[in-house]
Amino acid sequence: MKLLNIIIYELRHFVRSKSKLYSYLFFVFTCCYSIHIGFSLYNSQNSNIKSLQEMENENISQVIKWFKTGEKGPKEKDWVDITDPYWSLRYTPKYVVKNPSPLMPLGLGQSEQYGYHKKITIWSSPYDSDVIEEISNYERFINGNIDFSFLIIFLLPLLVIIFTYNINGLEKDLNFDKLIAVQTGSLKYWVIGRLIFYWIILVSTINIFILSVFYLNNVNINDGFDLIKLSNLYVTVFFIAFYYVIMSSSSSTVIAFKMISIWLFLCVLIPGSVHQYISLKYPPNFMTDFLDANRKETYAVFKLPKEELYRQMLSIYADLDTTKQGLDSLINTKITRNTMSCIVNQINVQAINIIEEQNNFKNNLIRSTYWFNPISYFQNKWNKLTSTDYYAYKDFRDDIQLVTNKKLKILAFECWNERTVNLNLYNEYLKKLHSYNSSPNLEMITYEAIK
Repeated sequence: MKLLNIIIYELRHFVRSKSKLYSYLFFVFTCCYSIHIGFSLYNSQNSNIKSLQEMENENISQVIKWFKTGEKGPKEKDWVDITDPYWSLRYTPKYVVKNPSPLMPLGLGQSEQYGYHKKITIWSSPYDSDVIEEISNYERFINGNIDFSFLIIFLLPLLVIIFTYNINGLEKDLNFDKLIAVQTGSLKYWVIGRLIFYWIILVSTINIFILSVFYLNNVNINDGFDLIKLSNLYVTVFFIAFYYVIMSSSSSTVIAFKMISIWLFLCVLIPGSVHQYISLKYPPNFMTDFLDANRKETYAVFKLPKEELYRQMLSIYADLDTTKQGLDSLINTKITRNTMSCIVNQINVQAINIIEEQNNFKNNLIRSTYWFNPISYFQNKWNKLTSTDYYAYKDFRDDIQLVTNKKLKILAFECWNERTVNLNLYNEYLKKLHSYNSSPNLEMITYEAIK
């Protein structure tokens, strides 16, 4: 029997089988809904980022207007003086944003667990609550939206089981298997032909969804081809595994039991056990406990005398000793107080380094389980391709820290040099703070020159 005849036969069987047909249609519907959810989040983030850009430009326009009219700042805040570097930098708006990947509708990953924009102030940190709010908020993990990658990685194997559990099983139940072998010439060839039909259906369906997102978001197929290869490989692995189950089993009941057992072990028990072990070894509350302790340390900075603040500032920025304040024999209390955020930032950086080190240990441990936990590999690889994995958000946090460091360094040297800010100097601040862009998915909102 030719392969084409086997495929045509299986197509007729598929159309007549209500359980298989309805299961497939339900899967297609949930895929459509999950992509709709992904597009909603993608469009929402892009819209919010655009609003932030407009807000930032409005704030810049307001400050420039103060300089041109000779005003010191908001009328309701008469203590503000934007000619002082401390206040001019506090009123220099700066947002760091993580632009959503055009492939986000295909995999939300950790996009619902982390912030994607951050207003940079002199007190900012990559682990502020508006960026890492979900560290101690387990409810968001439970109430997450349907994710296309979740459907493919965890639920698609169940659909494969529904499609294939009775291939060669029903025939063995009715003792038709030997007759089939005689009619087809090869039982293996007949089983492979039927499996190929369902493989074509599922791979084609997945590829159509992926290509549709490529088309709607203007994604170059070369940029997203790795996602197509990954999804097709994942489906193929399960079909190969189930082929051997079919050929080695004596009935449809045994086939179904073995297939479900494989899915249960690979998709539920092994990933769940690994996750539980890692949670015990690296508790989720570690970061919140550590940050709470770190906050107590930062609060102590406000109680330090000016001499200690002066000494710690010089330990952070050694070149401050060449500034006007550094050469002065008298310590200016106002200047040391206005720049103490640099000391707090240094404490935060030390805490963040410890947290990131723990995260690296945790991620390395996860990677070491890939040889017996392949589902986690596919899931993390998928999230990486859609720029929604841990490292995509680590790059975002790194950019937050980099821009914060840059802003604080400007603050320290400008204040210690006792500069008087005018419009030209203010524009220099803007250029310096908007000159950094590290990644195509990470962007500092660009300052639009305002005349």
